[in-house]
Amino acid sequence: MRFGPEDMTPPPEHDLRPARPAQLQINQTGSWRGALDFDQADTPPELLAAADQMARLCGQHTTMRLVARVPNGSGGLVATRFVLMHWSREKGWVKS
Repeated sequence: MRFGPEDMTPPPEHDLRPARPAQLQINQTGSWRGALDFDQADTPPELLAAADQMARLCGQHTTMRLVARVPNGSGGLVATRFVLMHWSREKGWVKS
């Protein structure tokens, strides 16, 4: 294997940002369900707009939240109860 100046090129700036793992959760029946795992550092704002539109098509009592995810000790990530944002039909997305 050969290493040269082309291999020393730093990664794009967005690759240098720390990961911010999160999970979108939805509640339609009284309990929170994980709907989507993602990295907030790489997610476009359109994700929240799309989730808003989908939830408005669901029942009147639908709520959503974004929670942080942390390492689980075996190489994966697990959702926490630390709420980053929450959504309601009346207010939309609100930072917690």
